[in-house]
Amino acid sequence: MFRPIRERWLVPSRNGVKPRPLQKGDLVLRILRGLIGDPRGKFRPSWSGPYVIRELTPEGAAWLTDLDGNQFSEPTNVDQLKKYYV
Repeated sequence: MFRPIRERWLVPSRNGVKPRPLQKGDLVLRILRGLIGDPRGKFRPSWSGPYVIRELTPEGAAWLTDLDGNQFSEPTNVDQLKKYYV
């Protein structure tokens, strides 16, 4: 009759959040890494963008363009992107 508390917590979380994969044409933000010597410290921006996904590869790489139409010369890993909602 009574289920353990842990089982009751897991039921909503199993059904709640569904992954939304990125698609061609989506607006995304790209993570900024490697700014060790930035004088702003923890107040520096963590994300740059927005960018448009120009092309996606099955291996998990995305070719990006900015909103002005300038294309990046190297692909970006999809793990370093998050969707930008307007």
